[in-house]
Amino acid sequence: MKILDLRSLPADSELSAEVCVVGSGPAGMTLAAELASGGVDVLVLESGGRDIDPQTSSLNETENVGAQRVAEHERVRTRAFGGTSRIWSGRCGALDELDYEPRSWVPHSGWPITAADMSPYLDRARPYLNIGPNVYDDSFLELANQRQTRPPLEPPLVPYFWQVSRSRTEAGLPTRFDRDLPTAAGAADAIRVLLHATVTHINTDADGSVVRSLEASCAGGPTATITARVFVLATGAIENARLLLASDRDIPGGVGNANDLVGRYLMDHPGSVIATIKPEAAWSLRDRFGRYWLDGPEGRHVYIAGIALSPEFQRAEELLNCSAFVEEYPAPDDPFHAAQRLLCRLRGQPVPEEEIEVASFWRHEISAFFGRRPSGLGDVKSIVRHLPSVIAGAYRIRRLHRPPLFRAGAVHVYCLTEQLPDRESRVTLSDRRDDLGMRVARLDWRIAEAEVRSVRRLGELLGDALERVGEPRPVPQPWLSAEDWRAGMTDRAHPIGTTRMADDPREGVVDRNCAVHGVQGLYVAGSSTFPTSGHVNPTEMIVALSIRLADHIKNDVLAPTRVATSGAAGPAGAVQA
Repeated sequence: MKILDLRSLPADSELSAEVCVVGSGPAGMTLAAELASGGVDVLVLESGGRDIDPQTSSLNETENVGAQRVAEHERVRTRAFGGTSRIWSGRCGALDELDYEPRSWVPHSGWPITAADMSPYLDRARPYLNIGPNVYDDSFLELANQRQTRPPLEPPLVPYFWQVSRSRTEAGLPTRFDRDLPTAAGAADAIRVLLHATVTHINTDADGSVVRSLEASCAGGPTATITARVFVLATGAIENARLLLASDRDIPGGVGNANDLVGRYLMDHPGSVIATIKPEAAWSLRDRFGRYWLDGPEGRHVYIAGIALSPEFQRAEELLNCSAFVEEYPAPDDPFHAAQRLLCRLRGQPVPEEEIEVASFWRHEISAFFGRRPSGLGDVKSIVRHLPSVIAGAYRIRRLHRPPLFRAGAVHVYCLTEQLPDRESRVTLSDRRDDLGMRVARLDWRIAEAEVRSVRRLGELLGDALERVGEPRPVPQPWLSAEDWRAGMTDRAHPIGTTRMADDPREGVVDRNCAVHGVQGLYVAGSSTFPTSGHVNPTEMIVALSIRLADHIKNDVLAPTRVATSGAAGPAGAVQA
């Protein structure tokens, strides 16, 4: 992989490639790796550098006029090589079959592709995320040779399992797409990455039907023009829409926006703590909804248990797809985290991020636990004081093949739900401009009554089901019954849907192959193409769709023209002054 920096290139440089990918996060780098493995010359444009810096991060500033969202953009969006994979938690999963289907109670639902269409690409996504088999229902327990030791929760609740991505280069962290990229032998050499290159305009012909080039800039530095046969926007649901809308120098309303759909149908995964349980009473619940290990030839994979609503019940009560899981945070004197910290100190390694710190951007109510990491001596005392817990943890590891249950300082039941696709929930452009002169994204994210009704119902069913099997009933959060319930829900930093996929250009911005309707040579990758959001974290779906898009570009777009021009010189890849 060749790393370039726009700041060090001559003024007004011109670069070219067969495919130019804008964005180096999970969508962009997966796409680049797949294309390069097929012998395609790829240029990736990244707005940031190798590391996160405040000046570049300020370009992520937004103006929010809708429902509350996480205000600190630097905690949830990243302009640096690797994109948001630099800060994500690693949770993976796949959409349910129902998520792809048109549903009468969910306006604008239905994908032009099916779960069966996506299945092979989800399998191919596994190496990129370093995850195990895509088994997310109760059949996972049999796969992992785990027997159900407690009475199962009955329908309409159904088990759901998430996976945790694992970096191949940094223990304890999920995949980082700037350094964990799997490619075929020699394929990485076909990828060039241009850092500090923020795309500020998409240039088209006079009627906006063909993309001619991109303009890239860096603050106080040179600019560049990029030409390619294919351009792919992979900058996230906010920035994909912003760039299309901002490219309005010659096309009023922006590129690909003939039907006024760019930026519309902004979704996320509204979520919140829906109940709490005292840590001392939560051992059984934490065991039921805890972590599991699955060992195989690829190493150890981690799965997390939770629950969701059955498709039949969603249809019967016209509910949205939502799920719940247990969030547990270690007490300051937990012996297992103390041992981990001591081991890192002995090895001279930095102490890894605690779970509480990873989740802190959306869990402000647990801030009381921040900054209370004990000293080395304190960690030794914690291990000695809680030796019985250490012994019990060793038993779980050796005999049950499951991680130990650490001492918890807080135990919450957290819920995530899909959203109704709402045309008026959208990204537009503010009158304010950033340091590069681009208009700032204006977010009008909307949460509907259907979302909170689904979350309330799931909470009620979970409480009833736990009581029936002898578990303590979690205490519901007051916001669930409050008149102003919106104050209790926020985003999970999963912006979705602003360039939605549909066969009909009157219903979506891109077609089933992620090509922008009516604009030759322009594609969009990432969660902005999702017609509906489902309840599951989007990264695995993003990677799978990027693999599918790469196949389309290689086989259906580039291959026919390569055959026709097989005697011509290859694509230009040099920087020209």
